[in-house]
Amino acid sequence: MIRKNLDLIIVGFVVLAIVMYDVTLEVLGEFMHLVFEGFHVAFEYVELGIEEAVELVFHFLDIGEIIEYLFESDRHGSQVVTFYILLTIAWFGFYRLSKVVPRLWASVKQMVLNTWVRRKTELELYWLSLTIRNKVTIAVTALAVAYIASFFVM
Repeated sequence: MIRKNLDLIIVGFVVLAIVMYDVTLEVLGEFMHLVFEGFHVAFEYVELGIEEAVELVFHFLDIGEIIEYLFESDRHGSQVVTFYILLTIAWFGFYRLSKVVPRLWASVKQMVLNTWVRRKTELELYWLSLTIRNKVTIAVTALAVAYIASFFVM
């Protein structure tokens, strides 16, 4: 039942978000803050792990003196290497994302088009199956709901 009417549920949530835009913007702002805070903590954790691994490799290979000679300190050398490792990881992530997003966009676009055609056909068949009395009843109900809702929007 939910899977069959998932598109109507999504449209209902979108309409609700538009009607209650102030609450939607506040929740969206708080959610984005939480997401960025999580990304920051994850980045710091990964960066610290890579930096410790680089320092361990420098110590294991005993090339700390070379890096110390090239840079001001061994900490700075490991930070430079860590930066380039993180830059490479980010580049690879963006590359993979650039391969996935077009296929995902085409899939979502096709799904929305199929849903639109299916719902439009269902609605048209339902409307054609109604009697004149039921059509007038639906139209009057829709107008009454819109009129009453206009008092709450203003």
